[in-house]
Amino acid sequence: MFENPLLPHRRLKELHALMLRCHTLDRRKAGPAREALLAAAAIQLRPGDLFFGEGIDATAEALAPPPKPNAFSTGKSVAEPIAGIRLPKASRLTLYAATALGLRIAGSDGVVMALATAGSTEPGWAAALEYAHHARLPLLLVCADSTGGRARGGTSALSWQGVSKLARKLHLPVLSVDGEDAVAVYRVAQESVLRARVGDGPAVIWGVLTPKGTKSSRSMQPIARMETYLAARGLFPAKTGGRSRS
Repeated sequence: MFENPLLPHRRLKELHALMLRCHTLDRRKAGPAREALLAAAAIQLRPGDLFFGEGIDATAEALAPPPKPNAFSTGKSVAEPIAGIRLPKASRLTLYAATALGLRIAGSDGVVMALATAGSTEPGWAAALEYAHHARLPLLLVCADSTGGRARGGTSALSWQGVSKLARKLHLPVLSVDGEDAVAVYRVAQESVLRARVGDGPAVIWGVLTPKGTKSSRSMQPIARMETYLAARGLFPAKTGGRSRS
């Protein structure tokens, strides 16, 4: 079968292997299936890039790329406002925006990728993204949404409604994708990371997952879907079933 140069067969096999690793590492078995979203986003990263989870997230820590040999760091105050926007204090995304600024000042083409969950409280998320947008910082926010579109909360909560409103205001790229389709996530993550590396600024990847409490058939689970995709290309035994999240 014709091989897509943007997603060659070798890369597809690597993505499948990384999904299996994520499935093994992820201890939140009762939660939504994150392996497609995590693997397809993290596989875009190179040594010197930074990958942050929420709090203690062993899966994200295991997927983080190694530092570059002899890498050096640089510091600069981020208190100076950009386009009238000042980074808020005590914000997780403020730290990541500041880190992305440090990478750019150092002359690196590295990116900062941060995981988040729809409905979670993220003080200052809008200001941090607006700052990163105006400063064209290499910051990628990957949000897992298993709320079924019901997450609203206050202004400090991450929600599709809030992010969409900010995107319209700034023309900030927000890419909604089936977060359980590894190939679809791979494509939007690849585009977003490439944009960030060349200085085109941040993006939000909004991965829609099966809502909590909803059961999906075994064939529709992320790894099984990926294996069906591989089998159609002759890269996986067609009769081998998918794995359940047990």
